[in-house]
Amino acid sequence: MNTSAGLTKAQLKDKVRAIVLLQGNDFIKELLRQHSIKIGVSKKDFAENIAEAIDSETLTQAMIDNWLYEIEGWGNQHVYLFKAPAIQTDGVSALLAAGGYARLVGAAQTYDFPDALELSNILHDAQGLSLVWHLGKEGWDRAKFKDFQQSEGLELYRFEAYRRRRDRSVVRFDWRFADPHCAILVHRNKEIDHTEALNVVWDVLKTLAIIGAPCGRFSLTEAVKSASKAKGTKSTRLETDGGFVDLVSTMEGGGIDQVEAVRHARHAMNDEEFARAQGIFSLGEAENLAQPMSVQVYGSEGRIRLWAQCKRDDVHAVIAYLMKHNSKADANA
Repeated sequence: MNTSAGLTKAQLKDKVRAIVLLQGNDFIKELLRQHSIKIGVSKKDFAENIAEAIDSETLTQAMIDNWLYEIEGWGNQHVYLFKAPAIQTDGVSALLAAGGYARLVGAAQTYDFPDALELSNILHDAQGLSLVWHLGKEGWDRAKFKDFQQSEGLELYRFEAYRRRRDRSVVRFDWRFADPHCAILVHRNKEIDHTEALNVVWDVLKTLAIIGAPCGRFSLTEAVKSASKAKGTKSTRLETDGGFVDLVSTMEGGGIDQVEAVRHARHAMNDEEFARAQGIFSLGEAENLAQPMSVQVYGSEGRIRLWAQCKRDDVHAVIAYLMKHNSKADANA
């Protein structure tokens, strides 16, 4: 249940320490810079400056909510692409109202750490639909610098310290109505079983009558084949029943297009002889990303692995890049 609407300043500061500081330093600095708040150089500085800004109301819950929507649960994740639901999009509002989840539509950002995947927010407008689940995780890291010894009578005791670590993961269903595909995004977390996470998403969508059955996978095999002939391809594997061919660049700053013999081999291959493909690509400014990113694509699974935290627009740009190459392959077929 979302319990984060209308937090007091004290509550918000406590939540900020638990959640905001889990984010990358660059994103925290951006939040502070955006609202003309003193930045600092360490996580401790960030926490103190954010707390002061909350007290002075320079930084509000709504500002932090909007920032988290853009940066939490985007990147450092697996993105699965599926064919878009077949329903009429102008009927989604009525389905949400009738499905028992109306309270979550446009709800405030949650700051909870639920023990199991919990649907926490639904965003819906004329452009698309996004459902967000959160999952908390707690662990303990050894903190030797906090160890101490203590004598009691004739006995000496040694106390070993552990620091609590709290993380939270995001699973998201994201459908932009203009696209022929939708996506399920699973945050990188070894404790999340992807099959179970996908089933959680499908079950809610079926309850809402947005789908009658899980949507079909959207193959990216042709996108990998096409993109692997472009710049920035670090490696590609073309597979057929009984074997595969690996093409790899070991250059630190270059792809297989810069290794003449490998480039010639790639262009000489008959792609139609290979039923499956996967690859690793270095994408950046040329693909409209705000930052360089390594992207791993498993074509037949319709799965994209993003190896860096990023923003919503970067995820959409990666998907658009691959869909563009899918279209090129279709055009050349």
